[in-house]
Amino acid sequence: MTKLQGEANTRSGRSNKLSAILLFISAVIVLGVVGIRLFSDAEKPLVLGGRPRDFSLIPFSGSEINTADLRGKVILVNFWASWCTSCKEEAEMLEEAWKAYQSKGLGDVVFVGVAYKDTEPESLAFLSKYGVTYPNGLDAEGEISTIYQVTGVPETYILDSKGFLDAIKIGPFVSKAEIHNALDAVLGAE
Repeated sequence: MTKLQGEANTRSGRSNKLSAILLFISAVIVLGVVGIRLFSDAEKPLVLGGRPRDFSLIPFSGSEINTADLRGKVILVNFWASWCTSCKEEAEMLEEAWKAYQSKGLGDVVFVGVAYKDTEPESLAFLSKYGVTYPNGLDAEGEISTIYQVTGVPETYILDSKGFLDAIKIGPFVSKAEIHNALDAVLGAE
């Protein structure tokens, strides 16, 4: 091998190493940008006026509900659990409020109950015991509670007719009047 061939092989080896390093650095940068984007979307705080991602729920009795299909209606989303003591009184008040809006012919108000960290048998027993008739389903995978960043129960979120978050209630409603006031404020703003 001549001296020129050796130098050419050395340069070629350096060039290949440099190309590999540049390719590796580029891949790390691309993956970093994608990772930052994913984590930043997942950690965006849920704020009034924001639009939570739409979700689907299969109620215990009935066909699938998708919030995207409910545009044009005010949606009350209540997270509850059969093991939650403060959810018991609230369940009765929410049911009474639901019936009141339905009896007024206000089909533009929809209640959706989401059983949080619960099981189907216990959830069904709870709904039966408290006479809850509006659609309720189990968030078995925790997908819906993740969207709403639920930290405990009860928690209630009210979406306006365009799907924007208009009210957040952490903890139980203390009266039917409080539920009506929260819904009427959203309906009045429409």
